[in-house]
Amino acid sequence: MPEYAQSEGVDAVLENITQRLGCAVLCTTPSVAQRCPEGTGVREPPSDAGAGLGRTLDRPLWGDRALWMQTATSFRPDPALYRDSPYPPPLPDDLTDREGGTVAALLAGAKRAGMQVQLQVMAAAPPGLRVQCRDNAADEQPLTIHGRPVPGRVDANLSLASQGLRRYMRALVADLLGNYPEIDALRFDWPEYPPYALESLLFDFSPPAVKRGQELGHDVEAVRARALEGLRELGPRLATAAETIDPERLAAAGSWGAALLAYRAALVGDYVRDLAAIVREVSDGRIGVVMQAFPPPLNRLSGFDFAGIDGAVDEVSVKHYTMHWPMIERGYVERLAQATGADPDKVFALVHRWLGLNGNAPTRAALRYPEPEEAHPADDAGLRRAIEIAAGELRQSRFSTIVHGYGPTEDVERRFRAVLESPCRHLQLNRYGYLSDEKIARLSALWRAHR
Repeated sequence: MPEYAQSEGVDAVLENITQRLGCAVLCTTPSVAQRCPEGTGVREPPSDAGAGLGRTLDRPLWGDRALWMQTATSFRPDPALYRDSPYPPPLPDDLTDREGGTVAALLAGAKRAGMQVQLQVMAAAPPGLRVQCRDNAADEQPLTIHGRPVPGRVDANLSLASQGLRRYMRALVADLLGNYPEIDALRFDWPEYPPYALESLLFDFSPPAVKRGQELGHDVEAVRARALEGLRELGPRLATAAETIDPERLAAAGSWGAALLAYRAALVGDYVRDLAAIVREVSDGRIGVVMQAFPPPLNRLSGFDFAGIDGAVDEVSVKHYTMHWPMIERGYVERLAQATGADPDKVFALVHRWLGLNGNAPTRAALRYPEPEEAHPADDAGLRRAIEIAAGELRQSRFSTIVHGYGPTEDVERRFRAVLESPCRHLQLNRYGYLSDEKIARLSALWRAHR
């Protein structure tokens, strides 16, 4: 994140990334930050919807390991580019003028060091510069199969079928490339329907999505009707015999689940291809396109079909944000039990077995957000299995895995090693703020030993 270049200095950050870690690519965001009074900006590190309030940074930021920040765009947008967009450009302010040049200096320094450089933006949540900072557009929210939004979502993605969203992203891409012509690729986060909340699995039946789905060849009202009937039948089965349900059969060919997943995948694939086309048109094919996605099987629920998107983008990065996984699983279990009256422990057994992401959390009580000193419940076999599935579905787009730096050093090293022992040769570290000097030394040694 650019605030570390502001806090530690560009040269110090680049020395850690290039010389000590030996990285070949640097990715940052087009934003800058400053400290502010508690509760008036965004918490750093993020609270993850309240679950991660115990999180602290491994690298002090302006002397602190947790603080509140105000953020601003690192560049002054060109308002003319956004004339056709229903969403305004990012709003610059005095912080932009004082600190915005840090991002350009960081990118330039990385290029001088022989690195490729990328900018990451949010794929479907204007203004799109940082995950914690976005607007909510009620009239373009995705809607569930019942025609309702899902309140309190972690993400603030608009309906991926929104034409207004596409116009905004075209303007933003043009603005970014005009201000940062040296970048090699744009990286998009959440180009899907993030599957954090159980109800979000029933997206998207908003008017633009229904219209676009029909244009893509789906009988959307038939998909809706079959899914509603399937859900009505599923509730009593969960309540009385959850242990007999096979989630894979619910999504088997010809089922209502398969039809719903195919519809979601069509919407996501359509949007991903549009984003890629926008970048290539605006850059005359010069800029690469990277999409970040949830790991199997969560990608199926988010609508990100690896095989269907293969070749449409230059790279697909699968996120191993393993502190989120127990909260996703816990949320599914609690919501299913609440909605159906089922025994929560039986629902846990069902969901836990199917997701296969938190093998080191043997009980429902173990599904909690890990504290900074706690190992993550993602087991090595589950990490490798997710990589093998994703890598096996990609033939044209480059495949990479993102390992998150949050957690105790030994556990970060364990997860890093599990990825290196899988069929993945392109590995990324997220985020610099969790990479203590000790982690940098140990991960660097491990990486160099496996190259």
